[in-house]
Amino acid sequence: MKKLLSIVLSVMMLAGTLAGCGGSNVGQATSKAALAASTASQLAGSTVSSDKDIPTDPVTLRVEWWGGDDRHKPTLEAIKAFEKRYPYITIKAEYGGFDGMQEKVNTQMAGHTAPDVMQVNYDWIASLSKDGKGFYDLNSLNGIIDLSNWDQDTLKFGMRKGILNAIAVSTTGRSFFYNKTTFDKLGVAIPKTWDDLLAAGAKFQSAGKDYYPCDFDTGSGFTSFYMAMAYEQQKTGKEFLSQDGEIGLTVDELKDALDFYMKLEKAHVTRTQKQIQNDAGQTPLYQTNNFISGNVAGFLEWSSSVGKFKQVLDEKKNTLVLGDLPSMSDAKMSGWFVKPSLLFAINGETKYPKQSALFLNWLLNDPEASTILGSTRGIPTSKSAIAALQKSNTKLADDIAYQATQQINNCKPTLESPYMDNSQIKKAYIAAIQSVSYGNATTQQAAQTLYQSMKDTLSDIVE
Repeated sequence: MKKLLSIVLSVMMLAGTLAGCGGSNVGQATSKAALAASTASQLAGSTVSSDKDIPTDPVTLRVEWWGGDDRHKPTLEAIKAFEKRYPYITIKAEYGGFDGMQEKVNTQMAGHTAPDVMQVNYDWIASLSKDGKGFYDLNSLNGIIDLSNWDQDTLKFGMRKGILNAIAVSTTGRSFFYNKTTFDKLGVAIPKTWDDLLAAGAKFQSAGKDYYPCDFDTGSGFTSFYMAMAYEQQKTGKEFLSQDGEIGLTVDELKDALDFYMKLEKAHVTRTQKQIQNDAGQTPLYQTNNFISGNVAGFLEWSSSVGKFKQVLDEKKNTLVLGDLPSMSDAKMSGWFVKPSLLFAINGETKYPKQSALFLNWLLNDPEASTILGSTRGIPTSKSAIAALQKSNTKLADDIAYQATQQINNCKPTLESPYMDNSQIKKAYIAAIQSVSYGNATTQQAAQTLYQSMKDTLSDIVE
């Protein structure tokens, strides 16, 4: 695990050392001079792929991804630029939000109707490509895809049974982000510690029952449980779930994590699960009136996905800032997680593997595409992409996604287990949080049920 973490750090070219897990001052600490200090070898990636052997007969490729408008618009713009350069290839874009996407992809793969190129999550590879042959072997397309832009250890994120199934676009972790405009209006300082966050709940409540300093939902991102696990890892020094699928926490420790979540609810730090459902149902937070109005003034989000929140607040003339990663004075470890944010794969049954590879190389490595896409999928892992991004964006250090990526990688994070995002295990997390929030179970009962559900699921999926 230490080796993989060092790879993450080197790939992201994290220049300089930040003090602790700071948030609001990350952009200032990471100066332009620090960016310039990145080594020439790290920035020297080049797109050396060749299209000379690719058929030029007209074809249409289906390309699928998820995200918000902040991701959709630049991706569509990059597609237009690709089609202009390669007029014999037409791209049919298929995109939407994350909710329901895994079920959609599962159905497509099972029904042999999957798109040619698709964005996939870290944990999907094991389930969709059990024998390593569910997706196209990207090593066989080396020369069209310039794989020299990633070292072999980085490429291992997308390996299955020794076969390169996918390529990680970026790495990510969840950070706290706050609507500074609301905090300033209420005269509350941006929280730095768990205690600060608890204190902020009381101050927000005094301003009105609809004001909350943060939000932890049980939707697709299961942020409530993610936060609770970070807390418990800090407290115990134990890894929640290992790379091999071993549960590292006891039932009593899971109970303690659920107790802490309930403490946040009772302190008015976050709405109850019932309130969240009553306010907006399954609507993503950034699209709800509670968030748009500034009443819910904080959230825990992936660095690679924060753009959609920022876009909404920018339109309201509100300021979104990166907060510190909360910790405790006697923390035994950072507790926070890092993982590949998302990956791209080529359908193993595509009729157009070379054309698909040409498009994938363009999307991940081409300087023009990299400049168009920016940080909409996080800070790129591709050497040529990050070089182009740094060249085109002299204010990269001010990019909130860049700041959050640095924050996570500089906090000695835990490499998230590929099993942590498993759909069945996520259902168990959600059931645990909802059962205690609704008062249908004690934290002890919920912890016992959660532990057993995870154990049963892991016994079926871990080889």
